[in-house]
Amino acid sequence: MLKDIWSESLINELSEEDINNFQEIVARDVKNKGVTTEDRTILANNLDLWLYCLRVTRRELELQLANHKTNIKIKLSELRQQNASDDEIDQAIITEQKWRNNAMKFLISIERKTLYVKLLIEEEEQNDL
Repeated sequence: MLKDIWSESLINELSEEDINNFQEIVARDVKNKGVTTEDRTILANNLDLWLYCLRVTRRELELQLANHKTNIKIKLSELRQQNASDDEIDQAIITEQKWRNNAMKFLISIERKTLYVKLLIEEEEQNDL
C-alpha cells in the first residue's frame, strides 16, 4: 500500500497547502476526472478527512446556489429596468438554469460520495470491533 503524508499526521498538524491538495483530490474524485491509484489510496487512508472535505464542498455549493438565486433576481430586475429585449432576458434565465442544473448534478455526486465514505467508515468501525 502506498504511504501518504495525511495518514501519518494528525489533522491539526496538516498545513493549509496539504488540506488544499487533499481537497483537490476529493474534487477530482467527485467529478471522476484524473483520479490515480495513489489518489484513491490517499482517500481510503483518510476517511474522516475525506468526509469532512465532502461536507465542506457541499456547504460551499449550497451557498453558491443560494447566491445565484439572488443574483439572477437582481440581474433580471436590472435587465427589465434597462428595457432589455425578451431575448436578452430569456438568455439570462437559460444561462442561469444551465448553471443550476450542472450545480445540482455536482451536488448529487457529492451526496453519492458522502454516502459511500460513510459506508466505508461504518465498515472500518465494525472491523475494529
